[in-house]
Amino acid sequence: MLPWKEKLKALRAGLGTRNLWLLLLAAGLFALSIAAGSGKKEKEEMPEPVKEPSQEIADNSVAELEGRLKELLSHIKGVGKAEVMITLADQGERIVLKDQKTGTQSLNEVDGAGGSRVSTTSEKEEETVYENSEIPFVTKEYTAQVAGVLIVCEGGADKNIVMDIVSAAEALFNVPAHRIVVLEMK
Repeated sequence: MLPWKEKLKALRAGLGTRNLWLLLLAAGLFALSIAAGSGKKEKEEMPEPVKEPSQEIADNSVAELEGRLKELLSHIKGVGKAEVMITLADQGERIVLKDQKTGTQSLNEVDGAGGSRVSTTSEKEEETVYENSEIPFVTKEYTAQVAGVLIVCEGGADKNIVMDIVSAAEALFNVPAHRIVVLEMK
């Protein structure tokens, strides 16, 4: 057997398969961060990006969801202290009311030789309707979609508790189980 296979087998026996995978994942992420950082020449000062109102609403709603989930998890037997992170797939969407004006004009021309030509012109104009001078009138609002959930808790080593947490997160956020990660807190 090759020496590296023997070392890997010994490492797997000492750490366990799950911890070995986590260690490999951490090493891969570390290597990626080093590779990404080496391309930067000098850190330039960039102005703070201006957040759009929808971005601020999404950030506030994520913080609220994280707090509510953390509170709920603290009431589940065996979970203990927990920290929660939720990521979003999008920022949601607001559909505003638009005043639409359309018009069609037709021109039919006939020449002396018996030929005819029809010209049709249509135009469409949209104008946003405002509640007051600055705020547009919103007709529909779609909330931001949750992309993933990370939960770090004291009871993260117990498989039954982990399954209960994953089931709860699936039900609350309509996120598939492979996008929910539960880890044990140190």
